[in-house]
Amino acid sequence: MMSFPTFFWLALYTTRTYSQSMPGFGSSGGAGPKGGIGDLSNPVLSAQAYITNGKIASYHPDVEVRHLASSPPPRLNQHDGGTCNQKRTVIIDDSARGKRQEMLGFGHTWTDSTVSTFGSLEEDVFDKLMADLFGPDGNNMGFMRHTIGSSDMSGSHYSFDDNGPHFNQGQPDMNLDNFALGPDGTAMAEMIAKMGHYKSDVFLLGSPWSYPGWMKQNGLYIAPKLLGSGQILNNTFDPQFTAQAVQYFIKYVDAYRELGVQVNGLSLSNEPLNSQGGYPCMQMGPDDAARILNTGLGDAMKERGVKVIAYDHNTDQPFYPARVIQGTANGTIDGAAWHCYAGNLNYTVLEHFHQAFPSIPQFMTECSSYLPSDASIWMAQQFLPAVQSGASGGTFWVLGTDPDYGPHSPWGGCEGCVGSIMVNSSTTYTKTHDYYMMGQFSRFIRRGSRNYVVRQGIEYGAGTTEAPQFLLISIQNPDESWAIVFLNNYGTDQDVELSFVTHPESVWYGTIPDLTVVTWLIPPASLWASNGTAPATASSSWGNSTATASATSGTNSSSKCPPLKPTSSESATPLPPVPFTDYVPPRTLKAGQCLISACAQGELR
Repeated sequence: MMSFPTFFWLALYTTRTYSQSMPGFGSSGGAGPKGGIGDLSNPVLSAQAYITNGKIASYHPDVEVRHLASSPPPRLNQHDGGTCNQKRTVIIDDSARGKRQEMLGFGHTWTDSTVSTFGSLEEDVFDKLMADLFGPDGNNMGFMRHTIGSSDMSGSHYSFDDNGPHFNQGQPDMNLDNFALGPDGTAMAEMIAKMGHYKSDVFLLGSPWSYPGWMKQNGLYIAPKLLGSGQILNNTFDPQFTAQAVQYFIKYVDAYRELGVQVNGLSLSNEPLNSQGGYPCMQMGPDDAARILNTGLGDAMKERGVKVIAYDHNTDQPFYPARVIQGTANGTIDGAAWHCYAGNLNYTVLEHFHQAFPSIPQFMTECSSYLPSDASIWMAQQFLPAVQSGASGGTFWVLGTDPDYGPHSPWGGCEGCVGSIMVNSSTTYTKTHDYYMMGQFSRFIRRGSRNYVVRQGIEYGAGTTEAPQFLLISIQNPDESWAIVFLNNYGTDQDVELSFVTHPESVWYGTIPDLTVVTWLIPPASLWASNGTAPATASSSWGNSTATASATSGTNSSSKCPPLKPTSSESATPLPPVPFTDYVPPRTLKAGQCLISACAQGELR
């Protein structure tokens, strides 16, 4: 993490608060069910546990690999002294002082790869898939992100107003007369609308990877990929098109609403400090972001019930969302979003940010699993410290792909990003390892629940991913039950003795096996006296059926992963050049601005 000066945060501190809520965060709509286990209508009445192994089944055919399987539940005041495992004391501060942020949910990102692969499924298979992802007996994901225009996970590329024969040959459209979602954008909106049939309380966040090329200094929607360089000259937003950017987002939100989707959140730019070529990217400074909001977008989004989320990039540049907040009117910014890709990742940045801006919720909005290995606990290694540090939820990257981890940009971007679902044919799909890891969070942590401080028991290890590591979060659901999510990456099984600050005499005992993610469901304290004799939770039927779930769905009986591909960020073979990158858009340049060809020669116009 960049060592941000202490005085910077001290200068921003207001009144310290321990608890943060999210009033007015809406949902994308639909008539489907809401909530799930842990709601008042679906309470937890007895202790339960569910487990997913870190080991991936196809690499360990001779080992029992559990996927969201029912596991021995924690025992109240019943110590098992017969094991030789390491003992670990866990103390949760369930007092008012330990109360932290309200939770929104967990999920993935809708990309063009997801829409095209899901759209290829036969109707009954698609119905089963959507129930697996969003239904109350499935992963019940409640926080989803989607791409505004194309991304690196797109087989074809477009913005909503290319205004030219090619995405890199557009001319300025000052009144946005040619704005349209287009075939791919419409297909995404229509599929997101179908999501509401399976779950109607999903929070939907939209993020653009790039504005139309004519809104950028170089005139290119996708800049050329320069090997060995992450920075592309002038691949940045051109502020002379600020008014057009405002209208672009207004038209996008309105177009989605016409197709039955309420957009709930907007980040002005995915990874605004990323100016790579080969796929849609655009650099935008915090002052430009604030200017767009101050020019009318902030008010327009409030009128439409859309929350504005600042930043949407890595934790190593916390000044960015702070400057956007300081550059806009009070109440314009409704949240801050972080990604996991900083080389020196440190989620304590979220704690510092909360001290400076205690009323602004935070989210971990992007992290990706890559080509499969024999084991993966990566998702839990990101969600757990992010929530413990203040995140109100998280979205991992791509939701679905084909067996080649695509479709994706042929010129750059991620060639091995793994989603929760791999569509194999029109009748089969595979639930990947990430599907089950996601379920350890999304199935059990309800919207409106609260995170509470873990006073003792966490061990981070030498780094974000390095053993010995024992991580957990403690969430109290609306029914006052507890969802405790553990990650054991310590090297040995851990016998946990868990207690709450307000009930120190009541101790919950259980074992967390090594290299697993385990979720404990502990009933409200009012039911502890009857623990072990109380009836099962009202929704325990899905838990029983899921305990024996295989890693496949549909008629596909094989859980073997596709052959591994190179993990290098560069292709094993040279990528084709991005087309029309020498295109020069007609425009009047301001003093100090330059065309990409002229800038390359040091010539200013």
